[in-house]
Amino acid sequence: MHVQNSIYPADRLKSILETITGSLGYEVRLLPLTPERMAKSVEDQIMVPLPEFGLQVEILAPPDRLADIVNLIKNLAAQIRQQEDESLSLTEEIVERYQQLSILFEMSERLGQAKDYGAKAGAVLETALESANALGGCLLLDGQEKTLYFLRTESERERQYLLDLAEMAAQSQKPSVDEHRYIAIPLSVSQRRLVGALVLGRKNRGQYRSGDLKILTTLSAYAALLFDSDRLYRDLENMFFGTVRSLVEAIDAKDPRTKGHSERVRQFSLIIAQDLGIDGAEVKRLELAALLHDVGKIGLPDTILNNRGDLRPEQWKLVKQHPQMGVAIMSPVPHFHDILPAIGEHHER
Repeated sequence: MHVQNSIYPADRLKSILETITGSLGYEVRLLPLTPERMAKSVEDQIMVPLPEFGLQVEILAPPDRLADIVNLIKNLAAQIRQQEDESLSLTEEIVERYQQLSILFEMSERLGQAKDYGAKAGAVLETALESANALGGCLLLDGQEKTLYFLRTESERERQYLLDLAEMAAQSQKPSVDEHRYIAIPLSVSQRRLVGALVLGRKNRGQYRSGDLKILTTLSAYAALLFDSDRLYRDLENMFFGTVRSLVEAIDAKDPRTKGHSERVRQFSLIIAQDLGIDGAEVKRLELAALLHDVGKIGLPDTILNNRGDLRPEQWKLVKQHPQMGVAIMSPVPHFHDILPAIGEHHER
């Protein structure tokens, strides 16, 4: 039977052995490990098999010193094995860290191109699928309404199966792995703040290993922070727009004839923006400008706004100043600087 060579390189062992035994005056030969040579042994000669190096050491020395030389060689081989194991472990850790960084960098690039919440979820799930070479998966996000995103699932039954696993992972807040069928990881920024769950189905080839779990856990932690911060941002944004709408409603209430006017301008502006292909942050700025375009009316006297007859020239002149009044009102707020032109020029024609 031929003995397989192991992962341990023999070069260091050869160099050290030749130096040590040469200085002691003993003859040592390093030979390939074969059953024939392993059986050879005479009074002043012994074979020391080192299968982990794919070698055996032939020693020619005085019989009373053979035991010491054998122990020396075995201890030396054990030390080299330990050093090689430590080096291999460090190399594997470096490779694993590099893989994690590469995956996170790839996901960051995709997230940079994502324009909305759904696209971000898709980017996270697509990265997870590729990193684990999985056939399908789902990302469950726990918000006001639970939203489920699927990619490359094989059937309705598979989708339901992954959804059930995601619900279980979210409830238990613990990762679970079936090496042949799935891997499920909860998304949480703390033990008390659950964001959702990531579940991947069967791998394209092979089965899930500890390396897959480590990489996907890192990815999930990054994604949890992303979606939690996104949720906080959306909550703040909703609160902000709610405050703006309250202000606008108070302004519109001053003039019963234009009640709801600013909201209708907002709706028409968004329809036009959609037809023009405008999206993302620019739409938010447009929406805000539409809501606040008449904010300057807050500086007009009620006697003008509630006038049912024709305005006198001096009154009409004052009405024409409401765009500039709006700019003056909003100028102290840095967040509104990029919408000041829309407020100040909405009556330019």
